[in-house]
Amino acid sequence: MSPEVDSRKRQTAIHRNDPNPFFDQQFKFPVSHEDLQDKTLILQVFDYDRFSRNDVIGEVRVNMCDVDVTSSIEIWGDITKHKKPPEELQEILLSLSYLPSAERLTVVLLKARNLFCPQEKESIDPFVKVYLLSNGKRVKKKKTAARKCCSNPVWNEALTFNISSSNLSHSSVEICVMYQGNDLIGNPPLLGSCVIGPHEEGPGQEHWADMTQSPRKAVAMWHTLR
Repeated sequence: MSPEVDSRKRQTAIHRNDPNPFFDQQFKFPVSHEDLQDKTLILQVFDYDRFSRNDVIGEVRVNMCDVDVTSSIEIWGDITKHKKPPEELQEILLSLSYLPSAERLTVVLLKARNLFCPQEKESIDPFVKVYLLSNGKRVKKKKTAARKCCSNPVWNEALTFNISSSNLSHSSVEICVMYQGNDLIGNPPLLGSCVIGPHEEGPGQEHWADMTQSPRKAVAMWHTLR
């Protein structure tokens, strides 16, 4: 409701894999009939994402001054497509988990979005190279398969590294998103990267801390590629 009448956000149940959902749910707002005339009811439709923020598909706005609420009525409205910001950030979604008994770190590369395509190329074949760092130095590396012609790739690939519990506080992982270039001899071009570890700042440090505090549990988070 706009202007707001309280701080609550009403939300329906999630309907999975259903392009024609039937919700049949009711919500109440603490507003008088007189004040209702100046309000706008906003209904936003979201695409649920279990790992991160939900994406807004679109919305319907109903001017309450045009509606007779003294009786029950049914209203259909066209969903207006949600406009995204003109500049989107390159981001990657990955999960981390550490198994103390096996002293094994698992990095699962889930997906990325808004990968920038260089001007000289019509499309890119992105993949991820993960470096294990010890005291800031690269000691091991592994990579995913490439996804053909995709700016929003989905990998769902797990890469594992052996790290002793005593070295965990000195370790970190560097995530490099690259794409296959025409030159098979040189290094693949870099689209963006991020580092996750105990001595980083912001999401990089937060993700590592969440992983170490929840052993054996996969912790997923989005990271901005720079």
